[in-house]
Amino acid sequence: MKLCYVWILFAVAGLSGCAVGPDFKRPDTPQVLWHTTLPHGGKLESLDKWWQQLNDPLLSELIVDTEKNNPSIDMALAKMNEARANATISGANLYPSLNLTAGSTTSRSAMGSFLFQQTTNSVGFNASWEIDLFGKNRRTAEASQARFGAGETGWHDARISLAAEVAEVYIELRECEAELSSAEQNKKSHADVQEVTSIKEGAGLASAMEEARAQASEADGDSNYVSKQGECARTLNRLTALTGIEQNALKTRLSARQGQIPIPNAVDVSSVAAQVLRQRPDVATAEWNLAAASADIGASKAALYPSLTLTGSVANNLIYMSGQSAVVPTWSFGPSLSLPIFSGGRGRAGVKAAQARYDYALASYQKTVRDAVQEVEDTLVRLNVANARARDGEKTQKRFQQLFQATE
Repeated sequence: MKLCYVWILFAVAGLSGCAVGPDFKRPDTPQVLWHTTLPHGGKLESLDKWWQQLNDPLLSELIVDTEKNNPSIDMALAKMNEARANATISGANLYPSLNLTAGSTTSRSAMGSFLFQQTTNSVGFNASWEIDLFGKNRRTAEASQARFGAGETGWHDARISLAAEVAEVYIELRECEAELSSAEQNKKSHADVQEVTSIKEGAGLASAMEEARAQASEADGDSNYVSKQGECARTLNRLTALTGIEQNALKTRLSARQGQIPIPNAVDVSSVAAQVLRQRPDVATAEWNLAAASADIGASKAALYPSLTLTGSVANNLIYMSGQSAVVPTWSFGPSLSLPIFSGGRGRAGVKAAQARYDYALASYQKTVRDAVQEVEDTLVRLNVANARARDGEKTQKRFQQLFQATE
């Protein structure tokens, strides 16, 4: 009879292969039509060493140093570690649990003039295992694993965003330093012109109006120089806050390449929309969140069905009573079935809430993809405009050089 009972339990446990709810399917990447002309003829190149393309070793050093001590990276890393721990907890629910128990109790009772004292020392094991009949634990573990994936891609997203921000501020500072040097030369030039005009005006070779115009130009040059100084100081403060490096130490490291703007040999980007989208951590994070929401639907539906738990215990009890002792071994084993009958509609509402969260995650994923496509399109436009302006700038430089030589 006992053997038949065990086989019945194993047959019921075999039902745990069933899992209700939808199986997640990766959304198809939207078919994107690129309207923007690709720069550099759409030539592809590995972007593994992107920041080294700017040919500025200090920038690469600052990006590495910033990542080591930045609150945004620490926050993303903490969220990823929390998601990893939650995934481990959810995965552990799929397996039996075993606990060691030990205890000692003493009791005293009286019957007339007789006193009875009993001491029981026990040590044993308790075990329990929830048979995952309808996949509730598996769906929960699936959702937790997906959230860990989202946390991991979020950490990569934070690293990429931080590196881009450091590079942007660093280049702004170098541009500001170059403009400050130009403003200083311009200031000196206006001062020299004002001095010559003043001499000419004293000799009767220039009018008072020309003298006033030269003084106004000198004052304007001074104002532009002071304004650019303030702009450079604010940009340096931003870079200090980002990197976490003490400002005097940062100034010392920056002084070696002061006013030198990082210029890459070439900037190549992917020309296929799907490849660009797969490389973006924000799109990957949205996809992981969608997978987690899908698994939550299955977990909510499984909660509407019965749950079966197997429990058992084995213990040795040493009993002392009236100067005598005895060892009493005990054991227990049996299933426990829980069937939700009435909950005021809480279970069905939980399924609807999970479905609503999935719909929200799906819309969020679609929006993230669209925003990513727009950002890439805008970037390609800026690259094309920058290339065109660079060519026009070279022509302008040549014309002004000719004008300067003719004037000289």
